[in-house]
Amino acid sequence: MSRPTEVASDLAVFVHRRRISWGETDAARIAYTARFLDFAMEAIEAWFYDRLGQSFYEFNVDEGIGTPFVRVELDFRSPLTPRDVLETEVLLHRLGRSSLHIGVAGRVGERLAYEGRLVCAFVDVGSSRMRPIPVPDKYLSALQREAALAAARSAG
Repeated sequence: MSRPTEVASDLAVFVHRRRISWGETDAARIAYTARFLDFAMEAIEAWFYDRLGQSFYEFNVDEGIGTPFVRVELDFRSPLTPRDVLETEVLLHRLGRSSLHIGVAGRVGERLAYEGRLVCAFVDVGSSRMRPIPVPDKYLSALQREAALAAARSAG
């Protein structure tokens, strides 16, 4: 489940909510390290769908646009167990000519579980070299609003 979370003013931060499952844990009975990237990617794809009306698959198949991630950085802050309901906040920190610089923060209540910074690029999947393309015009205003939300959030 995903939901926007109200903040000061009429801007809403996107939050993706999910329960940690037993199958996502390792021998230590905590979420396996590699799953944290899955949690972040799942939240970002839900954000794409909520904010732009398209999933990664739909961008690729219906529009011929890929959104490969070219940079990923995750910091682990506390373990997750199947008792936890993880809420991952997604913010667009910077809108580039053909790239999105996205920040994620996963929390269980007030406890920070992980933080991440990820960069994806819009590319033409029809070209053999997947060259970057400018952010499609029809998504530009929505992405500009998201970048303004992140800027207002960091300023406040």
